[in-house]
Amino acid sequence: MRARLFITMIILAILIVVVMPEQSWSQMPVRIKRSNDLTQSAVSSIKEKQLDRAKDQLIRAIRLNPKNVLANELAALIFYKENDFANAKKHAKVAYDMNKNSPRALYVLGALNYQQGDEDLARTQLEQSVKSLKDPEERQRAGKLLEKIRANTKDRVSTIKSKIEPEPKPAEASSDDMAYKPYIAAFSFSDANARTEQTKLGQTLTEMLITALIQDDKFSVMERVQLEKILQEQSLGQTGTIDAETAVEVGKLSGLEAVVVGSISQLKTAIEADARLIEVETGKALTAASGKVNSIDDLRDLANKLSKQLSAKAYLFAPEADSAKMKAKDLD
Repeated sequence: MRARLFITMIILAILIVVVMPEQSWSQMPVRIKRSNDLTQSAVSSIKEKQLDRAKDQLIRAIRLNPKNVLANELAALIFYKENDFANAKKHAKVAYDMNKNSPRALYVLGALNYQQGDEDLARTQLEQSVKSLKDPEERQRAGKLLEKIRANTKDRVSTIKSKIEPEPKPAEASSDDMAYKPYIAAFSFSDANARTEQTKLGQTLTEMLITALIQDDKFSVMERVQLEKILQEQSLGQTGTIDAETAVEVGKLSGLEAVVVGSISQLKTAIEADARLIEVETGKALTAASGKVNSIDDLRDLANKLSKQLSAKAYLFAPEADSAKMKAKDLD
């Protein structure tokens, strides 16, 4: 009986060795070492500003060892810099799941959550990231974004406080013209080049612009969901951006007073955007706005710049602003 059991165990051991896939026990240390070597080569490539080569080395390193935390961290940073947010999130999440204190993964996840409007979670992740990042440049970028979020939070708290305890306003500041808010909608910005088209940067900027216009409180802004519903009813959908002429027609059907259309382009050293505020009744552009930022981290700043410029012309829609409106049209 014992002899039979012994023979059975030997047969099982042989089967395990024969059936073991390519990543056998004897090979695993070799694969891990090769993965680590590729990761170190990628670090050198990053220092030499050879990001394409570094990305290729990191992808190969991750294939050899999917649990390589450093390779996933660095890949997340490169994909984020290229505005490939889906891959940036994927690799950052892998690194974070392996190491909850991964500083680079926390930075990428924090930046992405900030873009999506979850500033509380972004602040928590970036605070943890700044404490652990050793690279001065990386720590500076994370710190800059963290300060921006803290400033936004402070402004939000001040706004809420002022609404709870409003200060007395001069009588002339509460006139009907000053309180009038034109009803507008912002259509998805067109992507002016291949880089923004691949990453759908136009849609991201549009969402941020809508938020900024609501916060500036000079317009009554149609919600994105409501606009998309109208586009679907008109069989336009959101398969692509809507041109200015179509936007005006949709505006007429929706009872809008004006529409915002624009475009965004990503250059080697900057991200630029242009926007126009078009009166629905006449189809004329009443004003234009433009802005430029150096990094994807500053995309919300770009949205705020455009919003400020557009909001400054809200008075053109006030009941008594016909003469001012005519002057604006003459500039078109």
